[in-house]
Amino acid sequence: MSYRIVHSDDVEEGRGPHPAGSPFDKRISERLGLAAFEMYKVQLPPGAATEPHDHVCDGVEDAYAIVRGSGWLVVDGTEVPLREGHFVAVSTQSVRFVRAGDDGCDLLAVCA
Repeated sequence: MSYRIVHSDDVEEGRGPHPAGSPFDKRISERLGLAAFEMYKVQLPPGAATEPHDHVCDGVEDAYAIVRGSGWLVVDGTEVPLREGHFVAVSTQSVRFVRAGDDGCDLLAVCA
């Protein structure tokens, strides 16, 4: 394979193998055939949230890019406002989740 293109509209939502898998996840890396890291598009409706989790046991690093909407990153109980254009990294030991604001929140999650 020299390249592969996938449109997120063509990827079904659903929980994947990630410990924090949510029903709002689109497993983009799977569809692209990637093995070195995981990439998800997460489309949170207003008020919805991802699963609280950390990566103490597996050492996986998470990075998020907010591509539409707004919400909050909740890290170890502290709420941090998020909006379109924000990029976030969270340490492996911190418990984190994202909660969408009134307009929903779409984000890309990269896990490696």
